[in-house]
Amino acid sequence: MKKFATLFVVLATLWPFASSAQEATTFEVNRIQYTVTGENTVGVSDFNENYEEGESKVTEVVIPATVSYEGKDYTVTSIEQYAFRWTSDITKIEMPNTVTTLKDNAIYYNYDLAEVVLSENLTSLGRYALASNSQITSLAIPAGVTEIPESCFFNSSGLTHITFASDYTSIGGGAFYKTAISEINIPGSCKSIGTNAFQLCPNLAKVTLGEGVDSLAKGAFRECAKLASINLPSSLRKIGAYAFLDNTSLTSVTIPAGVSEVGDAAFSNTGVTAFAVEAGNTACKAVDGVLYSADGRVLMAYPNQAAAEYTIANDCLGVGEGAFSHAKVQKVIVPEGLRAFDDNAFSESALAEINFPSSVVLLGNQAFAKTQLTTLVLPENITAVYEGTFAQCEALKSVTIPAGVRSIGAYAFNGCSALTEVFCLGANPPLLDYDEGYDHPFGNIEASQVTVYVPKGTLSDYENSEWGYQFDNIVESATGVLAPESVLPANDSELESLGTLEITFATDVTLVEQFPAVTVVKGQELAGEPVVNEGGWMAYASGQTVNVFPADEYQEGVQPIALEGGEEYYVTIPAGIVENADGFLNQKIVLHFTGKEQSGIAQVESNECFVTQNAGLLQVVLGSLSNCTVELFNTTGHLLDRIDGAQGSVSFQPAASGLYIVRVTSGNTSKTFKVVK
Repeated sequence: MKKFATLFVVLATLWPFASSAQEATTFEVNRIQYTVTGENTVGVSDFNENYEEGESKVTEVVIPATVSYEGKDYTVTSIEQYAFRWTSDITKIEMPNTVTTLKDNAIYYNYDLAEVVLSENLTSLGRYALASNSQITSLAIPAGVTEIPESCFFNSSGLTHITFASDYTSIGGGAFYKTAISEINIPGSCKSIGTNAFQLCPNLAKVTLGEGVDSLAKGAFRECAKLASINLPSSLRKIGAYAFLDNTSLTSVTIPAGVSEVGDAAFSNTGVTAFAVEAGNTACKAVDGVLYSADGRVLMAYPNQAAAEYTIANDCLGVGEGAFSHAKVQKVIVPEGLRAFDDNAFSESALAEINFPSSVVLLGNQAFAKTQLTTLVLPENITAVYEGTFAQCEALKSVTIPAGVRSIGAYAFNGCSALTEVFCLGANPPLLDYDEGYDHPFGNIEASQVTVYVPKGTLSDYENSEWGYQFDNIVESATGVLAPESVLPANDSELESLGTLEITFATDVTLVEQFPAVTVVKGQELAGEPVVNEGGWMAYASGQTVNVFPADEYQEGVQPIALEGGEEYYVTIPAGIVENADGFLNQKIVLHFTGKEQSGIAQVESNECFVTQNAGLLQVVLGSLSNCTVELFNTTGHLLDRIDGAQGSVSFQPAASGLYIVRVTSGNTSKTFKVVK
């Protein structure tokens, strides 16, 4: 065993020498450094710009086809990674026709390089192969190159003219980023144009896409301010997000029938006067020049120069990202049923007036930033104001924040310099969510000019929160609002079924709405799957407590809703179902529960459990069931009596004759009986 151990040590000791023996051989001839890449081939790997004082500097580099080293001839076949990088004197590089490959970053960021003569036999260009060479004005790409890789000519800001000797199959992401080309004809052999391929090309005015081009990736032609002409071929299937973002000179677009995908903000802030879509398109349609999804559920783009007033279609559910960005529209009428405004929906537009129906649940990041709104009443059913949603609305004077808002994100109202009043309708101060002072939701506002109005009885809560640190003028309104002291089952509980919700307030309350419009969704709070109870919901109040429950189909008793194990559920109890003696109404209450995996008794058979009458008593026989909860309700759902931990039989003695509801709960299931006394 010792012999094998010794051998292992020897081999381990020799390993570094074995590795170094495999290192590539490099040598220098006439300031060009070469690396041996094969038995008879080398690649150019560096150029030596270390000159002695008085020595003439090389400005033109002519790479030979062959080079000799230690008596052996090598053919130059490649320009290796970073071979020519950050050179300061070279103005021209000429390659021999033996070169077939330019590796990644081969000729990268050279300050004075103005001309590159490529090998006629070049077949492969690497990423950033000719990038950031600002003095190069023209390039001729040889016939053997069939793919233009990612960022190949990236930031070569002087490149105005480029020719291709043959067709190619793709253009990689960022390939022509910030180049100075003014026109390009892309052949049909090029199936895809990559992410940000032509982004920020300041002179690009005309693009011709050949029949065969299949997809334009995200941001393909974004921020090309002079792009005025582009044809979309019938072969096109995909237009990626931001593909033509900020192309303010583009005035006309017809989307072919075969396009099956149009990404977010693809045509945001263009000069298009009216969108056109060919018949048969399954992704989108034009309605009076406005671009909608084919089903009409999403408004995708509104022409910047269109009418100053617009009414969104009734069946529309959302306004897409950047749809009205920079538009001249001043007034928008929103239909009931619309649910969301995506990021930048109206950013930097002329919008001064908009209504928010109760159906709206989401306002995206910077959705209304830099608009002309003066008075703002936020939608009653949103739960948060997101980052920069109303930032730099310099005309905004008044904001009303509904009770359901729990948080206000960074920059939300930052820079709203005219703001003088904020009305907070909730008993609980919304969280002001930010990292540093500069991104405060109400930053860059003169706090002393702002008065914050809060519900009666909540002043100390607001003053002791972040609101008190930001604003000195916080005053109570004449009207208060009721927030629950407790809820049973407790918020965030795990439940097998959703039954009676017992909500307790600090003061006695009376019922305002016996049949509240309670909503339940499964999955996500704002976009979950509705859970509908056929009998609706009912409520009754007694003292400081209101009981809210899913009713049976006759609205005579409780019908618990079974919850799926592991699923998330959100229950929204609307505002205004109870009031106290001062006339204060409850605020909207949102509860979260998780479905619990069901176990134990699957059902309560009627032959095990039944109700009889005897001498005015309602006797509930439980049979073999134990540890039950037995409840007695009247027909309005008011809980008259309750017995916990019951077994055997229990009795109730209601005072009046009439119909009563008895509910027996055992484990995860319930059984309801209707009894006439």
